[in-house]
Formats: sequence, structure tokens, C-alpha cells
Amino acid sequence: MGVNQYEDDQEIPSISAPDYSALAAAQRRRVAEIRGKRETGNVNAALGQLREAASTPAARLVEPIIDAVRARATVGEISDVLRGVWGVYRPS
Repeated sequence: MGVNQYEDDQEIPSISAPDYSALAAAQRRRVAEIRGKRETGNVNAALGQLREAASTPAARLVEPIIDAVRARATVGEISDVLRGVWGVYRPS
């Protein structure tokens, strides 16, 4: 007895991928709207503090990340700062 004991010759049904283009467009509009309403100086300052903390090996990052979020920085902007300091992990 094995895992494929009850295998049959039926084709595996294909499942079509949902179309998320409308959802993606709506999200892009929301992000653009938020970026238009936020204080750019506060966002840049918070991201600068995060960059400084990420450059310091013993620094704690939770507070600078929370400050950046409160300033309305996006997850992408926060991630870009961290990638800029640490680079991207590439498994060998």
C-alpha cells in the first residue's frame, strides 16, 4: 500500500487565477492619496532615523519603525531603507 493506491486516470482540474488588477489599482490610488496628505518632512526624518538605527549594530529598530509608520511611511519605503543599509539576502 502506498500513497498513490487510489490513483485514477482523471485529469487534474485547472483552477483559474483570480483577476486582482482592480484591487491592485485601488490600492495604488490609496497609497498615492496617503502620500499626498502626509507631511513629507516628517516621513523623511523618520526614515532617516531608521536608516541611522539600522546602521548601528546594537540599535533597536522597533521604535524607529513605529515612528516611520506613524509618520505614514509605507512598508515599501521602510523596506527600501533597510535594504539600502543591509542589502538583500541571496542564499548560496
